[in-house]
Amino acid sequence: MIAISPRKSAQAAEARSQSIRECAVPKRRGESVVRGLLRRRRRQGGQEIVEFALVALLFIPLMLGGFVTGMGLIRSIQVNHVAANLANIYIHGGDFSSYNMQLLAQRLGQGLNLQIGSSFTGNAKSNTSNSGDAVVMVSQIMYVGATTSPNCVSVGGSNCTNATKFVFTQRIKFGNGSVATSTTNTLGDPTTTAIGNNGVVTSPVTDAGAQLPAAGQSAMQSLWQNSSGGRTPLQDGQAVYVVEVYSQSPGLSIGNASVGGQYARYFF
Repeated sequence: MIAISPRKSAQAAEARSQSIRECAVPKRRGESVVRGLLRRRRRQGGQEIVEFALVALLFIPLMLGGFVTGMGLIRSIQVNHVAANLANIYIHGGDFSSYNMQLLAQRLGQGLNLQIGSSFTGNAKSNTSNSGDAVVMVSQIMYVGATTSPNCVSVGGSNCTNATKFVFTQRIKFGNGSVATSTTNTLGDPTTTAIGNNGVVTSPVTDAGAQLPAAGQSAMQSLWQNSSGGRTPLQDGQAVYVVEVYSQSPGLSIGNASVGGQYARYFF
């Protein structure tokens, strides 16, 4: 047997103890790092909530504004679609002074909340005492030439009050008349009282009340009597068929964003 001195045994034990302590140090350091990270994460626990709140404050108004704008765009498309369809019907002989044709217009304008009221017999050139959010204006407009033109000659040149003017030969309006304003009725209204229940003006060549008001007259002269762009000016007796549709806001608004009124006008 090899005898081991107590001194060497004590040194070996001390070496083993030192080795154990050295091995334990990295573990204790690692635990310290982990505990430090956990403490830092606990201190930063509300940071994600703050970041989310800031993002929400920025993007939620944008999303709501986009929604309202999108609804306005949809309504604008609806108004244009209805105006185009009604103008197409009008140019093909549709008489919108009759209840059946106004009922058809109401069905086409259902998404605009166009209302025409209860049934009536005969013709109605003005059916505007209704509820709803829309109004329709149907017009036939004729250009009267110079005093030497056929229309003026037929009544006598000196009697041709409306020479070189645009005049209403038919005017029909239905829906909710209270929603229409000067900005939604760009052509104006005839002031003559010599107009039948079917909206037909009795004497468009000699009746000054058949003329388009100043703003509408100027707009039509600029649009239809201007030869720029290769356009051929209208001649005496030629007519333009016009349908105007206006729909007021349905009341949808979020903050400063709202769906405004929509207007469309179609010429044939």
